[in-house]
This record gives sequence, C-alpha cells and structure tokens, in this order.
Amino acid sequence: MFSPAKPVQYQGKIGQEHIWLNGEQQESSSCCLAGTLLGSEIVRIRFLHTAYPEGLPFQLVDEKEGTLPYHSWIVSTGDETWNTSTSDTEALTALEPYLQGFAFSDNALRLTRPLSGDENFYGFGEHTGAMNKRGQALPLWNWDPDKGHGPQTGRMYTAIPFYVSISTTTGKTSALLVDHTGNVDMDMGKTHPAEIQITVQGDSLVVYFFAGPTPADVLRQYTDLTGRMPLPPRWALGHHQGRWSYYTEQEVREVAARFRERHHACDSIWLDIDHMDGYRTFTWKKSAFPDLARMAKELLEQGFHIVPVINPGIKIDQNYFVYQQGLKRGYLCRKEGGDLYMGTGWPDDCTFADFSRADVRMWWGDLFQNFLKQGVAGSWNDMNEPSQATMEEKKYHKPTRKTFDEDVLHLGGGERITGPGGPSTSHKFFHNAYGLQMARAMREGTQRFSPDKRPFVLSRSGTAGIQRYAAMWTGDNSSWWEHISLAMRMCLSLSMSGLPFVGSDIGGFWENCTGELLVRFAQLGTFLPYCRNHNATHDIPQEPWAFGEPYESAYRLAIEQRYRLLPYLYTLFHEASLNGSPIIRPLYYHYAQDPSVYTVEDAFLIGETLLSAPIYKQGATSRQVYLPEGTWMHYWNSKPYEGGRAYEIEAPLEQWPLFIHGNSILPRGPMMEYVEQHPTDPLTLTCYMTGGGQASYTLYEDDGASLAYKRGAFAQTTITCRIAGETTEVTIEEQYSNYRPPREWYEVVVHRGERTLQQRVQAGQGKVTIQL
Repeated sequence: MFSPAKPVQYQGKIGQEHIWLNGEQQESSSCCLAGTLLGSEIVRIRFLHTAYPEGLPFQLVDEKEGTLPYHSWIVSTGDETWNTSTSDTEALTALEPYLQGFAFSDNALRLTRPLSGDENFYGFGEHTGAMNKRGQALPLWNWDPDKGHGPQTGRMYTAIPFYVSISTTTGKTSALLVDHTGNVDMDMGKTHPAEIQITVQGDSLVVYFFAGPTPADVLRQYTDLTGRMPLPPRWALGHHQGRWSYYTEQEVREVAARFRERHHACDSIWLDIDHMDGYRTFTWKKSAFPDLARMAKELLEQGFHIVPVINPGIKIDQNYFVYQQGLKRGYLCRKEGGDLYMGTGWPDDCTFADFSRADVRMWWGDLFQNFLKQGVAGSWNDMNEPSQATMEEKKYHKPTRKTFDEDVLHLGGGERITGPGGPSTSHKFFHNAYGLQMARAMREGTQRFSPDKRPFVLSRSGTAGIQRYAAMWTGDNSSWWEHISLAMRMCLSLSMSGLPFVGSDIGGFWENCTGELLVRFAQLGTFLPYCRNHNATHDIPQEPWAFGEPYESAYRLAIEQRYRLLPYLYTLFHEASLNGSPIIRPLYYHYAQDPSVYTVEDAFLIGETLLSAPIYKQGATSRQVYLPEGTWMHYWNSKPYEGGRAYEIEAPLEQWPLFIHGNSILPRGPMMEYVEQHPTDPLTLTCYMTGGGQASYTLYEDDGASLAYKRGAFAQTTITCRIAGETTEVTIEEQYSNYRPPREWYEVVVHRGERTLQQRVQAGQGKVTIQL
C-alpha cells in the first residue's frame, strides 16, 4: 500500500542540496523530497524515505560538478500545501506533473504521473517487442534470457531506466532517468491506461528530468550527465568475424586466409570461450594456441585484430592464479555474514570479483594487460549480467538462468560514501551496474597499459553510462527471419538510450542459417554501428562464403558499402562523441512532426543522409518503404522519390531499399579489405542535388588510433555544392589542426537530375572552388 507524499517548502541554502531538516536527521518514518536545477534544462529530484537511507544505489551518473549552474530547493512531507520558490524555467514547468506523484510504502517508493493522449515512449535499453513502449510494463533488471528470445520476452541483457517521451502531435520531447541500479519497474500505462507508475525497492528514488524539446536535445542533456562514447579505434568500425568457437590457431589462420583469398573485408577475428584453459578467465589454452604473440603479430600484418572473450566467473581452483589473488586480497564477493559467494558458470563452481570497488577494478584491468602485451587488440565481456548456469544446463542449451543472490554484498558503496559509516550495498541494489563496472575495469586497464591508444571493449550487459566504456551487441539472437526486424528495433531502442555503438550478430547466433537469411542479415548489419558475423558451435558455419553463390557475392557487396562509406560513418562517430547523438536513428528523430513516422519500426536513418529499409521476410524481392518529407534518391540507381508517402521498392537478393536525402553530400573512400589497408585516397565526394538546392557537409578525420585528437590533432573538410542556373559550383575547404590526411586527390561527383558531372581536384589547396 503506497501513501502519497505531501511536500511543503523548506528554507534551504541556494546552491546546495540538503537531506537534513532543521539540522537534525529525519526519523525513519519521515520522507524528504530534494530538488536540484542543473542549468535550465535538467532537474534532479531525490525522494528519500529516510533522511540518510542505507544502501543508497550505486551512482551511475557523471554529474560534472562545477560545470552546470544549479540551485536547489528542499521539501519534506507534512500537512501544508505545495509551495516552491524555484525559478520559472521550462524544465520546471514541464516537470510539474511529476511533482505531485511521489508515494511510499514500507520497502518501496513510487512515482506516478498522468499520461497524455498523444504520448509515445522510447528507450529503456534493450527490449524486444515494439519500440514504442506505451501500454507495456517493463521490469528493468539485467538478465540472460533463455535461448530463442522473441517479441514477448521480458527481461534482456541491458536495462537502462531512461525513457524519451514524444508528443506525436507536436513532436515536443522530454525524457526521464531513474538513477537506480537495482530493479526498476516501469509501467507505461499497462495497469492503468491513463498513468505511468515507476516503482523502485529501497529508501531512495532519484530521478533526472530532461526538458528537451527535441529528441536530439534530450540525448544531449542525458549524456551531459551519464557521459558520452569516446571515439573508438577506427578498426573497430570494420566488419568482424567470430564463432563459438575457433578452437585452434590453425583454424583462426585458415579463416583469416580465406577472407583475404576471397576478398571479403574484415578487421578482426573473435575468440570465444574455448581459447581458455578449462574456461579459466585470463588464461590461454597452450595446446591449441602455442604462441599467441606470434599469431597476433602475423595476423595484424594481414589486417586482423584479435579479440578474446572475458567472463566474470572465476573458477574455484586453489592452483588458479586469479582465484588465488582474489581470495588472498579480499577482492571476491561475499554474502551477509562473510561467507564467500559461490555461483556457477562455464568452469562450473565460480566466485566473482566485486566490481563496485576501485581496487578490484584496477586488479581486473591489470590482469588483462598480459593479453595486451601479446598483441590482443580489445576485450569482449560476456556473461556479465551477471549470468550463471551449470555445465549440465548449458550442455543442452536450455539453462535455468540465474544471477547473484540478493544478499551478496558489494563493498565499494558506489562512487561516494553512502552514509556516515559508508555501508556496503547489497546486490539487490547493485545488480544492473555489475556489467557497467566490469566494462569500466577493462577499459581503464587497457588505458593504463597504452595511455595514448584508444581502448576497445564490447559488453553484453550494462546500464545507463555504459557508453562511456564499451560498445554493445544484442546478445544471443537466432537465425530466424523475425530476428532481423527484432534487431532493428532493439538497436534503435539502445541508440535512443544514449548508446551509439551497438549492433546485432549477423546471421544469428543460435540455429542454422541459410544463404538468403545471411545476406539479408548482412544488409542490415552493414550499417549498424557495430558489425559482426557470429554463430554457435553446434550450428553450421556462416562465414560469408559458407553458402556459395549467389549469396557470397551479395554478402561481399553489402559489406563493401560499409567500407566505402567509412568516412561518413567515422564522422557520425565523432558527432556522437561530442553531443551524444545516435549513429542510427529512428525516423522520428529528424521528423518528429510527421505523424506517419511513429508507425515505422522496420527502417532507420544512418545520420541524417541515409535511410535503410532491410528485407526481413523470406523470399521477399520488394517491400513497402515510407519516405519522410523531402526528395530521396535511390542509392542503387539515383532515381528520385518524393517523400511524405510509401512506395513499393524492388529488392533483388544483392540489393535492399537504401535512399539518400536530396541536397546531401556523401564522402566515399576506395574499397579496402581492412580499414587501414590504404589511405583514403582519392576521397570521392558525391553530391546528390535536387531542384535548385544547396548542400553542405563537414568531414572529420584523425589518425584513427591515438588520443591525439583530444589534443587538437584532427582535420575537418567542409564541402558545399550550389546550383546556380546551369552551373554547379563546388567548394572544398580544408582545415588542418596538427593532422593532415595522407591524400592527394578528391573525386567530385554531382548527380543533378539525369546528368552526372565529375571532376578530379588536387587535395592540399586549402580552399578551392570548381564549376561543373
């Protein structure tokens, strides 16, 4: 039974937040509501059932103290009426429906607010089903789902308690983050169609409200607090190949050789659990991989990076150095009462590191450095929900999924002391942060090993803020046609949850793929930010050549588009690192005032220029595609289409519906079999012009490997194209800042109606204008 909180004004000091009333700590039966205005766009509200609650949830936000102007107000429960002296900002005005909706029970807190009739909800991290979660109830608790998840599956690998609210009438957008890393129940109108209910366990409910008013604004505001994706190494934008498992060095070398012999682009090979000695994390099976350093060095010379899987389960083995160190130093999780927590995993009985602690994260990151010394390029964190299953269960791929007991203790207490004595946090309140902090450990360990080199971490699990440390993929999908459309929705939802670097396994992980399904998966995956082909050990191989022709050539063609457009994709990654913008975007991101886009969940934008509509039905050779306002040009034949309506678009096996917005400029590089094979020379600048329009585009480039870009070493090239009567004028303006791309030529191509104009221009002139 929940009781409403009745807030009254409390005279606090401007610029401070208080959880004390009249200098005395509140009794456990009282409540306190504390608000902080961060700038003019973000409001934080802390609803505390006790004035100093035990087990305050792990802090997942980066508040950047001192960079955001703020002031605070404090209210506590009582019989007086609401009265607040806060300034009248847009954020506070939009927040008003929430302020009357706080309630409490003995062991939980709730926030309720009315629903608007035209309101849609997006984000929430990783979930199946429709992207718009209105009318659904979402349990936000990281979970390794059973094999074969589908649209009705509830909990998934990555729960992010953040949603974006959009009015389908006006396009006005706001957002809310619940700063809680235990279970969060978000009922978006399922129980009561006219209201939202957000419920958390414990004594503290902390929310951040973002005023928008556009989708781009709320993601910028959200990532102001939770952090942004740093630029990854450029090789991580390539096409990747993995399998559970490539069992030996010889098998890895054979796969690499076939990629190069058959001219398929690929930048890395991923090694699953069987590279380990008895599934012991941070070990290598010497009988299968006798010389890791030599293998990594020689494959790198061919353009392949090696990425091994890292699991959090530590085998209980008195002769295993990781277990020995963790036990001796007190780094392993324990239960209330002090007993060592023992769970299950790939090596059967396991213990687990307590990633809430900075010293444990440092130890874990340093353990990975031995792999880095031997030439490993990045890390792949798996099973970090955290997930557990016995070997017998895993043998039949039908495990009863389990995670830590709720009374497992995490001694780090979050980022700050949680109370006067700094009490520990139970797993019940830390659970969703486990994968986040494991990814942090790996990234920071890699950074310490190579301070001027960009780390790369892939994580299966995380929560708000994971974008600071890792890319993500959607976990163990299946070789089913419905999983192409499912991957689109899941990746777009993660993108709208502040995570730009996301993808889904091409071809599906479980079950047997087919040639047609693999090609259609690749046509989706080639423009997902993270692009990997990966499948399970007992299923048939699905490397690009696995099904012969015509499928091999169609797969190759799809991936070639990614490599040709890497200059465009890399610029989008740079934008994401600056402002939190997604790389792939639902149509409403740029066309929120078009009511038709809210029903489109089977197509997406790549940046603002490209629109991809993959094929996801077996045997289909065409499909309906809705194009938003403006003129769009068919990628494969340059045919123009007027937006604001749907078209039936032909899609033979080797093609899929792909469109370029009119009056746009796309940069393309030469075809490569790995991203650093050649300089991007010549750089082709293709202008897609309609009517008497004008186009402008700024390309970003740097060395793609180091952190020198943070010290100002990068280049920006601005291209403008203007139609003036029968003349087309193109200007290229180069701006170098301690970095100059190794380039001699630009190829300028202009599509103008039925005419195609082309001219080669020498690079390095600073600013040059040509007329065609």
